Amino acid sequence: MTMRTKSTLLLLIASLFTVTGCASNEAMDAENKNAGRNRGAIGGALIGVAAGALTGDASMAAKGAAAGAVAGGVAGSMKDVDDARAKDRQEIQADGLKQDNRSDAEKRLAELEAEVKIKELEAKLAEMEKEKDGSKQS
Repeated sequence: MTMRTKSTLLLLIASLFTVTGCASNEAMDAENKNAGRNRGAIGGALIGVAAGALTGDASMAAKGAAAGAVAGGVAGSMKDVDDARAKDRQEIQADGLKQDNRSDAEKRLAELEAEVKIKELEAKLAEMEKEKDGSKQS
């Protein structure tokens, strides 16, 4: 195989992996639960192709791309699992923080304080209305 044929084949393989990896916009989105696996597989394949291209052997480039894709996919999958677990922990913690853990006495005290504050505001409002009416009559 001539050098030109090898380089053309390597370029074709690299292009194929790049195009298939970038074909789907959703594959790389942060909302996609397998985004890490997809990124890892594409990155590993590109690194494998590059390493194989450095040797100058097209079969090594193909083997390197396959091995890199598998290794990158596994590493990305491990990150996806870790991210999913962290998200579950955050949801559980958020649910726990939403709950009202006050005692009945504390809840009643808060209600009474709110009632007192409302009475104070109503008194201020009535006072302001009296001042407004007094200034209109003058």
